[in-house]
Amino acid sequence: MRALFILTAVLFSFGFARAETGFDEQYERDYNIFNPLNQYRADNPLNPINAYDPKNPLNPLNQYDPGNPANPINQYNLNNPFNPLNQYDPKNPLNPMNEYNPTTPFHPLSRSR
Repeated sequence: MRALFILTAVLFSFGFARAETGFDEQYERDYNIFNPLNQYRADNPLNPINAYDPKNPLNPLNQYDPGNPANPINQYNLNNPFNPLNQYDPKNPLNPMNEYNPTTPFHPLSRSR
């Protein structure tokens, strides 16, 4: 009986190890961005040439972009949804009252959870 239990446990442990490996196809690139030959491709975000590209989200200059809500200058802008003064504005999607509103453009951040 003990041998049957051990054999069953071993078979079950091998059965669960057959998971699908690799990334989902929608997240895969046609090449490896960490390969030294592909390091300088134009669409590689880690390319040193693209470090100051205006479209690169990793560009340190974009933190001062006037349209960026994370810009310290825009912290108290009336159009910024992260402005503490706009927390209870009915039009602000981050307003806790809009948590269950179906017309909110995206799922609001829940501060209570």
